[in-house]
Amino acid sequence: MSSIRRLGLYILLCIVLLLGQSEAALAFDINDVRFGNHDERTRMVFDLSQNTDFRIFALSDPYRLVIDLPSFSWRAGNVTYPPATKITALRHGNLKPGISRLVFDLNAPVGLEAAFILPAQRGAGKPDRLVIDYTPVSKAQFAAEKNKVLGKLDVDGTNSPSVTPDSSDSSYQSASSTYAPPPPRKNQKPLVVIDPGHGGVDPGAISSSNLREKNVVLALAKELKQQLLATGQYRVMLTREEDVFIKLSDRVKFARKHGADLFVSIHADSIEKKNVRGASFYTLSEKASDAQTAKLAARENRADLIAGIDLSVEDEQVANILVDLAMRDTTNQGKYFANQMVDAFNANGLKILPNAHRHAGFAVLKAPDIPSILVEAGFMSNNEEAAQLNSSSHRKNVARTLKRGIDAYFEQVKKNQRI
Repeated sequence: MSSIRRLGLYILLCIVLLLGQSEAALAFDINDVRFGNHDERTRMVFDLSQNTDFRIFALSDPYRLVIDLPSFSWRAGNVTYPPATKITALRHGNLKPGISRLVFDLNAPVGLEAAFILPAQRGAGKPDRLVIDYTPVSKAQFAAEKNKVLGKLDVDGTNSPSVTPDSSDSSYQSASSTYAPPPPRKNQKPLVVIDPGHGGVDPGAISSSNLREKNVVLALAKELKQQLLATGQYRVMLTREEDVFIKLSDRVKFARKHGADLFVSIHADSIEKKNVRGASFYTLSEKASDAQTAKLAARENRADLIAGIDLSVEDEQVANILVDLAMRDTTNQGKYFANQMVDAFNANGLKILPNAHRHAGFAVLKAPDIPSILVEAGFMSNNEEAAQLNSSSHRKNVARTLKRGIDAYFEQVKKNQRI
């Protein structure tokens, strides 16, 4: 073997070893969670595979304890909570690329006392540990300490639990400001923004076989994007391309920032009546069309709460873009679009609910200048329909039908432009 070839193999081996070491260094696991109580103080201890930065804060309405960490693998299994911990539930998932979030639901307000990392003691068989101490507090004391943040993990550039969007961002318009729509797009294909619901720490509806809405609707959104692009008639963007959490207001912001011509938010509902199945289509209205739709809108609008987002600033920001005069025409276009979807599903023989076009105050539909609908592609609570939604062939059929509705909408837009 020549010396040059031996040198090349040596360099290749070094690269492989370095890559392996890098992957090992990036691996981060949560291996166990346990609790202890002394007097009124609760101590929560996480066994970690390595030392890490963190960020911890508490939120209200409902009360939650939120822990942000670098992306991790959960290896702690199911966790049980002693009553004294005040914890009722736990969920975790990706918040954004590189960052994961744990959210503990609480049945009472708590105050954060301390949080710190205990370095590993390898000789004693003790791993790196994240330790969090908290105590029950009054509502008044919780409100006084609401903005308290422990830890140094920089999640969003501010290290604060809530980030108010920059007031200079044109994606947000105050109700008192003059509404200015995006500049007209010359000789460009229409842009369709598809919004796969939920994601990351928010799984959405979960079927009895543990299928998660966030995964099903992402797969359907990607299939719809592929079919739309294949026509050569559209530009298409997704609000998320992977399993990450996105705030409701940021989904609206994304569509407005890119000048979308159409916004389609895709979901898969859940209901107590397991035999109910079929798609439905929703447009924005201050008053819900029926009680079931009102409950659905309330559930979908809680997505930010599920992920541990403080809505004390978000509500105002979303409300500020409701510019009445601009909304009237946009809402009417959205209604026309939803009706085209109903016709397309009927024509293709796909199951839909009675009175399938419904309306309510969905936060994700509140862009004042973009015709928007929310599609409930089916019910995760219906075992047969959940299995279908998890099927590639069924998703292709649903996407094909959604495309027909989009085609019909833009055909009418072209006719209106020629008048």
